[in-house]
Amino acid sequence: MKKIFILLIFTIFLTGCYDYQELNDRAIIVGLGIDYQNDEYIVNFEVLNSQKSGSEQSGGSPNKSYLIEGSDKSFSMAYQKALQSLDKDAYLAHLKVSIFSEEIAKNHIDSIVDYLIRDPNTRNVFYPVVSMGVSAKEILSSTSEDTPVVSTSIEGLIDYNNFKESISANINFEKFLKLLFSNFQDAYLNVISLSEEKKVKIDGLAVFKKYNMIKILTQKESAILQLINNESTNYYVSLPCEDDQNKNLTISLYDSNDTKIEVDEKNININSKFKANIMDDECGYNFKDAGIYQDLEKKFAIILEKDLSNAVNYFKLLKSDVIAIQNTYYIKRKKTLEKWYELNVNSKVKILLDKNGIIFGVDIK
Repeated sequence: MKKIFILLIFTIFLTGCYDYQELNDRAIIVGLGIDYQNDEYIVNFEVLNSQKSGSEQSGGSPNKSYLIEGSDKSFSMAYQKALQSLDKDAYLAHLKVSIFSEEIAKNHIDSIVDYLIRDPNTRNVFYPVVSMGVSAKEILSSTSEDTPVVSTSIEGLIDYNNFKESISANINFEKFLKLLFSNFQDAYLNVISLSEEKKVKIDGLAVFKKYNMIKILTQKESAILQLINNESTNYYVSLPCEDDQNKNLTISLYDSNDTKIEVDEKNININSKFKANIMDDECGYNFKDAGIYQDLEKKFAIILEKDLSNAVNYFKLLKSDVIAIQNTYYIKRKKTLEKWYELNVNSKVKILLDKNGIIFGVDIK
């Protein structure tokens, strides 16, 4: 029995070493960038550098990643040409992001998706994103001492931003496919760009109509979309002071996952209930007065009702159903709603401000 146990332990360690050695002998691809120029697809892969020595950066240390490129009139051929330039077998299971240029997102998503679905070497957990204002290659080329591997940095930015500011969405490739193929909701994707310092930043969300990107939303529009879809973890609202319009009282919606949409033949009704913290008071309100809270809750509710209605009306104008109006209607009525963008929009918001343990009517000195 003891000999069998030792043999099993020995086998486990041998298997682990074998897998490690096999992975070390492969080219680990973490990023995919796709551009379209002069009637050709341009495919770039960001590959982890497994060499102990390599091309030197300004800091004198080896690059932690490098790019390989392929181009062709066919996406599949461009993809394969890039991989053929490797001196090792490609390992795509660690792919972090796939970057689509604006041209790709607007006009060529169908051919890209068709190929990636059939590729058995990738997993559908990577983040697809749209690059705004720059090519996908420029994004992947923006390595620095602070950002040695761009794809890993983008993955981290999306995760952090989704938690902190809520202008990015937790949409991996699998979720994007579900939205893209849905008959009752349109897709949306995260947008990235480069700052003046050539650092990657999150720039909101891009909305689609079927397979075509039709608009890149502003950061505020993106945050409201997340709020409506119950994906927001942090949303800030500001109210100008009565005696100085240049100053504000700002609150943060910290329990923002209670928005319900009801749809009938004439109306889109949005009902939201939020809890909020007071973040910054430049107005000097007396928060020992319970009546102040009630008054502010009503004022902030009016602001949010307007924001939500404006956002839905904008999606109606775009005819991009990114908030699943058609799906909501179908679940209840068991029939389709083709002209959802002709319905009226009504918003009702209730806000509960956190009192932070204040005992009203007691003056503590």
